[in-house]
Amino acid sequence: MNKYTKNLLKLSLLASLLVACSLTGKAKLESSVKDITNEIDKAIKEAQEGGVDTNAFTDQKTGAKMGGPKTREAKLRIIALTLQFLKETKEEAIKLKEYGAGEDEFKELYELMLKISKAVEGIGIQNMTATVSMGIVENPPTTAQGILAIAK
Repeated sequence: MNKYTKNLLKLSLLASLLVACSLTGKAKLESSVKDITNEIDKAIKEAQEGGVDTNAFTDQKTGAKMGGPKTREAKLRIIALTLQFLKETKEEAIKLKEYGAGEDEFKELYELMLKISKAVEGIGIQNMTATVSMGIVENPPTTAQGILAIAK
């Protein structure tokens, strides 16, 4: 075997290992979290530059009267990204279940969901953290079924 064949073999084994350990899915989810938080930060910055006081968002006042059409558009973009994240989370939970993952892996998925819910509230989408937290009352976040139920 020459040097290039050995390196190619090592790379293919490493790729197989990553897929088997489902690390690619976790990286994909972490990338989604980063995309959503970046989009939220961008939307908040744009809203503030447009004269919106995002600190004035309250439990009852987060809509168009408070933020205007730009904030509404930003919320719609963030909702679309969040729905994509939830779809990817469900897919990852199913993969982890098939590979026989442990409680820690499912707990990490739950922590990512909680992180997203807190970030989404920053743009004025209400009660996300409470909704995710309420999901664990009936569904443990350390199982595939729990993650799938919370992600609904």
